[in-house]
Amino acid sequence: MNNSQAFIKGCQSGLPVALGYIPVAIAFGMATTAAGFPTWIIITMSVFIYAGASQFLLFASIMSGASVLAVVGLCALLDSRHLLYAPLMKRHLKSSDGMIWIAPLITDEVFATAMAKLKGIDNQKPWLIGLAVVSWVSWWGGTIIGVFGGKLLADYPVMSATMNFAFVALFVSLSTHAYVSEPRFRPALIIAAVIAALCVSADHSEIALLVAGFGGVLAHFLLVKLLNY
Repeated sequence: MNNSQAFIKGCQSGLPVALGYIPVAIAFGMATTAAGFPTWIIITMSVFIYAGASQFLLFASIMSGASVLAVVGLCALLDSRHLLYAPLMKRHLKSSDGMIWIAPLITDEVFATAMAKLKGIDNQKPWLIGLAVVSWVSWWGGTIIGVFGGKLLADYPVMSATMNFAFVALFVSLSTHAYVSEPRFRPALIIAAVIAALCVSADHSEIALLVAGFGGVLAHFLLVKLLNY
């Protein structure tokens, strides 16, 4: 498989991620536009910040009048789980040369997809570029749709409910695939599921996915480092 074929395969692998991102990005574009944010700021956030949960947190913090220091601190804490992604992905890379330019496009779902498929890919760099770029384009593309066409969709309650659930459904789908196809991820996924259940039972469902994702990645990292699992 040459570089072009690997890139196309990566793009194809990114389509499920894109299908999950677009509804959530539309919801983000709709919400920020309705709140009176300038169009160029909304789109710039999705192009350069490119962090779904952090963008919603940033939007909510600004609307609540939080200080700049508090907003930066909360976003940094929310995205701190990404510090664990690089050492885990590096174990599956045949070469890390030039991969630093892809790092800003590695999201939770891109990471999950890469961890499930990367080991069996020959030309890893073009494949990973295809996966990451398709996911990134779908996010800011969905935001643009939300900014300019979101008001039309807002009239359909079923569509709004679907968009709110799409992100969670995507994450569950990727986690299930990893559990079935990659036995080494199963302990971490079970730990993540238990953490999510505990968060929901404690009436903290709004942070369940975040905490569970962070806990699962940390658990896998510790199992690999300490127990050589």
